[in-house]
Amino acid sequence: MIDMQIVNDYLADLALTEHPLNADFLAQLQSRHVAKHTFNSVSAVLKQPLPLEVDHLFTKIIQKQFGGYCFEHNKLVFHVLKNLGFEVKLLLAKVVYNRDVEVPRTHRATLVTYQGTQYLLDVGFGPQGAAFPLKLVLDVPQQQGHMTYRISQNKAQEYCFDVLKNGEYFTLYTFDLNRYSEADCELSHFYSHKHPNAAFVNNLVVSKKTLDETHSLRNCEYHHITASHTDITEIDSTEQLHQLLTGVFSLNIDEAISAYLFSKFAKPAHLS
Repeated sequence: MIDMQIVNDYLADLALTEHPLNADFLAQLQSRHVAKHTFNSVSAVLKQPLPLEVDHLFTKIIQKQFGGYCFEHNKLVFHVLKNLGFEVKLLLAKVVYNRDVEVPRTHRATLVTYQGTQYLLDVGFGPQGAAFPLKLVLDVPQQQGHMTYRISQNKAQEYCFDVLKNGEYFTLYTFDLNRYSEADCELSHFYSHKHPNAAFVNNLVVSKKTLDETHSLRNCEYHHITASHTDITEIDSTEQLHQLLTGVFSLNIDEAISAYLFSKFAKPAHLS
């Protein structure tokens, strides 16, 4: 596939072909992407090849509707925005989950500069990720539906991507504005889906979200989250898992794969 064909087909998939290329376009792209295309670790836990060539990512995420994780989603969107003429910069981040720890840069996001304003655009952070890009301004609450985010800085002068939880800000990941390349991503991507201790190798995670609700699956539990409540359902059968994966998350997988995933992730946890 040629670059602009991928771009045009991606925009058609999100019904954005007629939208002017402005800040609202960036917001609509992120919100529509995370609502339609699941963040998931299915390919990693199935030990499938995960090449990062753009044509493969387009086929997997858009044509096959199979989703993926940050190195897949955010590379595809980076490619689209770059070919549309936006000023984009590749970001690599450390997922810290509010801990003061040294961890590798295993998350990819995008910095977009539009008319002098910088935006953190991230379509690959799963259930706690933002529905819209965040302006890169410090310590300003940015409300998105029932969730509130902000960008702060820590003692090391790294930027922090924070979400408000129970009245306090919780740092999801830290990042800087240094120059990173696709070669850096290849290394982090390899760790994230090949290392025996990597989270995506050892956990089944699937999510998609809108401003109003989040659907999140982790191993043996399914969470349906809205502004007023969180419903938690324990998965106790292959049939239940298969219905969630194909129905709620619209993944095109057969029952044999669901049975394998249940035996590997849900059933042991349920019986323990």
